[in-house]
Amino acid sequence: MVNTKYLQTCWGKMAYSDTGGTGIPLLFLHGTGCDSEDWQTVIDILPSSHRCIILDFRGHGKSSTPTEPFTLTNLSNDVLKLTDYIEIDKFILVGHSLGGMVAMDAARCSSSIAGLVLLEGWTSLSSAGSAFDEGRFYGTLSQIEIKKIQKKSSDTRNRFEQSVWRSFWSTVIEFDAYNFLERTPIPIYEVFGGMGRNETTETKLRIPSNQNIQIIWLQSAGHYLPHECPAAVAELCSNFSNTI
Repeated sequence: MVNTKYLQTCWGKMAYSDTGGTGIPLLFLHGTGCDSEDWQTVIDILPSSHRCIILDFRGHGKSSTPTEPFTLTNLSNDVLKLTDYIEIDKFILVGHSLGGMVAMDAARCSSSIAGLVLLEGWTSLSSAGSAFDEGRFYGTLSQIEIKKIQKKSSDTRNRFEQSVWRSFWSTVIEFDAYNFLERTPIPIYEVFGGMGRNETTETKLRIPSNQNIQIIWLQSAGHYLPHECPAAVAELCSNFSNTI
């Protein structure tokens, strides 16, 4: 694990790490209740030449927990503040779940983002919840792994004042990236686990027709793609980076 660094912000310290390397950096954004450590296996598999940057969202991992209300867009602004701070003017965002939503929000307002790798990064939550058959959320993970994920998620939620979390989560529920996806000129991988897929899944995922978007299915996987199939995720990230 690369040494953790901190960026001082108006809400506290944002934790991040940077492996160094060449080429366009890959900046990894974790899901709700997860943190930067959830990417470590993926990063270990990637060629060492890839520059990988990993951050912890507010109230997650080693970052400070805010006491004032914040929004999903505040998280995307945090991402862009970090890239300004470390002076990278072109990068790829790799986002899982909430991280994918934050990645799309950041790409709506920044020309520095060269592309997106979205791992079950929902266009909107309203339809995603019913897009798959039940029982696929944790995919093939063992009970030990599932309990670790659940404990981390619960511990993270408990760091926040309830009113602060509710305020934040309302902005996640309201998020809708359809118009962005419909018009974006940047390349995007939309990656999903194939477990629970049915005849209505693609319609409910609300991914518009856009020649820049490629939908990729990882069979025998559920929602936690960085945990379930890190080698496949690393390969996708590397291939995507090589096309930019």
